[in-house]
This record gives sequence, C-alpha cells and structure tokens, in this order.
Amino acid sequence: MKIIFFLFSSLFLQASYASSENPAKLEYMGSFQFDLNATYMIDDYKMFSDFGPGKIKFKKGGNGKVNVCNEISDVISNDKKTIALAVSCEIIMDDNSGLRLQYYGRIVPGKGFYEKIEPGETAKINDGIDSWFTGVVFRTKSKKYSYLNNELIVGRGTSLSFPKGKRKGSVNYDFYKVTY
Repeated sequence: MKIIFFLFSSLFLQASYASSENPAKLEYMGSFQFDLNATYMIDDYKMFSDFGPGKIKFKKGGNGKVNVCNEISDVISNDKKTIALAVSCEIIMDDNSGLRLQYYGRIVPGKGFYEKIEPGETAKINDGIDSWFTGVVFRTKSKKYSYLNNELIVGRGTSLSFPKGKRKGSVNYDFYKVTY
C-alpha cells in the first residue's frame, strides 16, 4: 500500500510541477460589440436582454455583423449579486458566412454597479465591475473561420453601458485564445 501511495504521489507531484512550469497564456484574437436595448427582470433573480445589432472583428482578419443575440441571466443570491450570463448570437461575416457564438460567464458587480443602471451610465472594471469573464464557443462551416471551432476562447468584458430612454447601451468584449 505504501508503494502505491508513493508512486501515485510522485506522479501527482510531477504533473503539478510540469503544469506550473508551463502555465496557459492568453493570445488576443479580436473584439465584439453589440447594442444593449433593454433588460427585463422576469422575477427577483432572472432577467433577459434585448440586444443588437453589433459587430465582431478578428485580429487575423474578418469582420461581421451581429444580427441577433439572446441572453438569459441569473442574479445569484450572494452578497455581490453576481450575474450568471448565458448568451447566444448569430453573426453574418463579411464573406457572407454564418457564425454562431455562445458564451457563459459571470459579471461580479463592484461598488456602484447597480446604481449605474437607472441613469444609463457605463460600468467598467474597477468602476462598477470587479470581474467579468466568459467562456466562448464558436461554430461555423466556413473554411476561413473554421479555426474558431477548435479553440478554447475567453471573453473579457471591457465596458457595459446601460440604455437610457431612446439611447441604446453597449456591451463590449475582447476575445483571447488560450495557448500553452
């Protein structure tokens, strides 16, 4: 039994050491923006948003128009009222190919976040938002953008402007590919 424990422990230590020597890195891929027209509370903890239109731009080349986005979000009943995001978007790229984007993530509100909603102000990291990340998945049949189907992508929210009256808000992200 001691030998099995020793072998298992040494394998675990080698794997831990190897992973700490070669941590994952983030490589910038592009940006994504879409209009935020309105957010509707369904109950005290669930909401959906009316988005669009918008745009996407990739560093490797290619732009697209965001036609439709759907979001269902939950406000988690913790001390921060963290927002759990589930979003899917349909995008038409500049070469007329279709691209489906889906992401799941979290906005951890900071001081003053909820006070920015009513007057239609902008929340950013360290100014209303403590943390805002998403896990992003793309699907497409396009040969030009097929590389996206295989990537693990992280979205980092950069700013969230709330709508006010007839003025639309805006949701802005940067995308990063996870590499070794």
